[in-house]
Amino acid sequence: MSVDGRAETVRAETVRARAHRLFAHEAGAADDRIVWTVLVLLIAISVTAAVLKTVPQIGAPHGALIDLILILAAIGFAIEYFLRIWIAAENPGAAGAARERLRYVFSLPGLVDLVAAFPFALAPHFGMDIDWLDIVPIFKLLRHTAAFQFMVEAVYSERRVLWSAAVLMLTLLVFQSSLLYYFEREAQPDKFGSIPEAMWWGIVTLTTVGYGDVTPVTLWGKLAGGLTAVMGLCMFAIPVGIIASAFIEAVRRREFVDTWNLVAKVPLFRTLDAARIAAVAGVLRARRAERGERLIRKGDQADSMYFIVSGDLEVDQETSAPKGRLSAGEFFGEIALIADRTRTATVTALSPCKLLLLHKDDFERFMNAHPDLKDAVRVAAKRRLEELRA
Repeated sequence: MSVDGRAETVRAETVRARAHRLFAHEAGAADDRIVWTVLVLLIAISVTAAVLKTVPQIGAPHGALIDLILILAAIGFAIEYFLRIWIAAENPGAAGAARERLRYVFSLPGLVDLVAAFPFALAPHFGMDIDWLDIVPIFKLLRHTAAFQFMVEAVYSERRVLWSAAVLMLTLLVFQSSLLYYFEREAQPDKFGSIPEAMWWGIVTLTTVGYGDVTPVTLWGKLAGGLTAVMGLCMFAIPVGIIASAFIEAVRRREFVDTWNLVAKVPLFRTLDAARIAAVAGVLRARRAERGERLIRKGDQADSMYFIVSGDLEVDQETSAPKGRLSAGEFFGEIALIADRTRTATVTALSPCKLLLLHKDDFERFMNAHPDLKDAVRVAAKRRLEELRA
């Protein structure tokens, strides 16, 4: 291969890696947010158009315009689909480009992306009644929301308990439906003529929906129906409570890992072991800042440090030096934990930010509770101050 050819290959790989970071939300905060916004906006436009198309007062007079929007959205999804195939080779731990690309193509997200890339708005023009698939892009939102990932993690972690609850609920459904069949089959043979027919009543009753289209009329049937309704409340509270608890635990685990990673990057804490870093993370407080909000001002007395979870901030030293910029994963104000001195710069939020605040009082209480850490922290603090004076 020629030198030019090798240079072109390196440049292509660099572009591919950059694209992978953007689509995997691993790039800088601003670039990441732009890509995320464009993709979510495209999904929202496509789904909104597909929904409005079914409204006669809108779909009939503006059908051509809506179809054009859906076709353009499908083209956008097709571009995204082929880009994701291309960048799949950059997946962490990739065993090979071809294998990673095939893995994406046949994965559930890949199949959803493929279906979304088809312009089903053109289907009626070819005599096919499948334009209802225009709503499929809504499932692409699941990739862009952490809530879905937390839910999957919660269900998977509690799968054995949920399976046991499902078996219990199925047993209760069959038993209660059988009771109503024997109590009501003569009074209402059209509704309770068999156990499978009675199971419709059992499902809507146990789920506390109670449509009212099928109800017992005999005394024993009403007693069994009331008992079923009460048991339904108890039975469905079990899996709901399990999933809710697991969901909250999954969110807390993710937040703790993110917080731990942020704390571990701070030079002051790099000498600490994992358990001690986790202890520091436990005394952090959440803090939000709106765009334009001034977090610290030059000359103020320092009393805390900040870890940036998301958003961008501007650092102004109010001198001839150029203004700096901080983004997710960075920190500032750590000197407050080392020595009492005034702030050396003004920090302002450039966008809505999520921060973690470590107050000096909390840090000092933590040190007093863990005296064995003081020496390590003093060494790190001395080194950090020497770097600042240099």
